[in-house]
Amino acid sequence: MDNAYKRISPKYMLVLFLSTLLVSLLYYLIARWVSPQPMELISYVVFTIILAVIITGAYQIFFWVQRNNYFFKTRCFKIGLDDKIPFYPIWIWPYSFFYYVMIGLVVARISSLEEGVYLIFGGLLLLFFQSLFFLLMPVTVPPDYRQYDANTLSRKYLRFVQGLDNGRNCFPSMHCSVATYVGLLLVPVLGVFSYLFIAIICISCLFVKQHQIMDIVPGVLLGWLVFSIAPMVG
Repeated sequence: MDNAYKRISPKYMLVLFLSTLLVSLLYYLIARWVSPQPMELISYVVFTIILAVIITGAYQIFFWVQRNNYFFKTRCFKIGLDDKIPFYPIWIWPYSFFYYVMIGLVVARISSLEEGVYLIFGGLLLLFFQSLFFLLMPVTVPPDYRQYDANTLSRKYLRFVQGLDNGRNCFPSMHCSVATYVGLLLVPVLGVFSYLFIAIICISCLFVKQHQIMDIVPGVLLGWLVFSIAPMVG
């Protein structure tokens, strides 16, 4: 307990606070460029703080599931076609970062705090469904998918990413569900490029062997479902 408190130092809290302000400013500057109705800077500060608190709190559900999804049999949905898909560790970069760039674009495009709150609700709904699947139907990839030499930067970073979860949260792919939800939100802005973004994330999931084909399609469908049923402003 004492060690946990020591990790959350005043310096850490100051960095977190300043980071939130900087991210708010970044959203505001991007919004001035891409949004027809950007909010005032103070609104982006308020929204970013709310978003940071909600993400920190809501993801405790995900972390709890990570620690407790061993009540039911762990499955593996590998099919023959999965073995024909090559392993390209360099795809860990779009898998990890392109994802967040597009989420940031969604945030920059909101025109009111009300719209932002509704989008957050959609994200929470998606997290709830994902966590329910991960708890009741834990799914993993074959062990040999994670047996490789971490001898390049891409492989080292992939190994780091894989160390952040227990490997039993493959179905449905959360990367694909979030990418689909975000991509569909951005269709009015990016048009066909939104679908290209979804495709890139899906392909990256397969090339870095974080998922199997049977994880991808349900992830896309879940993202589409949440987009369809989540309330929106306007």
